[in-house]
Amino acid sequence: MRAKALLFLAVSFSFSLGADKIILKNPPKSLDKFYPPKSEKYEFLSNMHEMSTAFTGIRVNVNDGNWEKALYWAKRLRDTYVKTRDMVPEWKNYFKVDLAEKLVKAVQARDVDKTIEVSQKLGKTCSKCHQENELAVKLTYRFPSFEKISLEDPIEFMELDTGKYMEKLTNSMKIMKVYLLQGEAQKAQEEGLNFVERARQLRTMCSKCHTSKVSEEAIFGKTYEDALANIENLLSAENPDGKKVIENLMKVTVSCTKCHNVHLVPAVVRESFGR
Repeated sequence: MRAKALLFLAVSFSFSLGADKIILKNPPKSLDKFYPPKSEKYEFLSNMHEMSTAFTGIRVNVNDGNWEKALYWAKRLRDTYVKTRDMVPEWKNYFKVDLAEKLVKAVQARDVDKTIEVSQKLGKTCSKCHQENELAVKLTYRFPSFEKISLEDPIEFMELDTGKYMEKLTNSMKIMKVYLLQGEAQKAQEEGLNFVERARQLRTMCSKCHTSKVSEEAIFGKTYEDALANIENLLSAENPDGKKVIENLMKVTVSCTKCHNVHLVPAVVRESFGR
């Protein structure tokens, strides 16, 4: 029996995606109350961790031949499984409570084969839900919303939401590049200096969530600030060196990319979901 117990497999809680497509479904609204801003306790996510730990507790103790402790974890798994099913009624069909009960009975009977069989079937109910919902849930609830964040445009002196501000920032940058490439230095200077001011103002947006200077500096550090200062100085010259302006602009866009890699995709998904 000991050798057989060692074959008891851990349940996978990862999600898998098809090779040719990813389908994201808007999570049900009933899930909202278990995540910020409605709750800071992350109750639904905590239950996921609780069940994952319980599966491991069963496996470890069956392998050790400690059936009493394995039963303790089997009961915790069943209770949390039922509780989680009731939290989000729209997902109730993913849950098979009878399997959770059967797992408790298999552990009570100290039946290794049945414990392995039922735990794998129960784990598949978790995996199915994860495969169809986990990515969308993470994108919706694990990233900050920019909906209520606004910035004052240092050029037009008006409050803008994040999207509008980014639009003006990007337009300033592109117009500057167009004029530089056309050899119209004076026009490039005006739009370029607007871009520099707007790019510097971005710090005020980040500081609303990133209270640690370390995290803020990871994006808007010395390289970023120096590049903006260089662009400003170059554009202030009588005949700006367009090539050097663009070289420094590339250093700025590296910082933009870092931020976009973290925030842009989740923001787009949340917006498409109407969140």
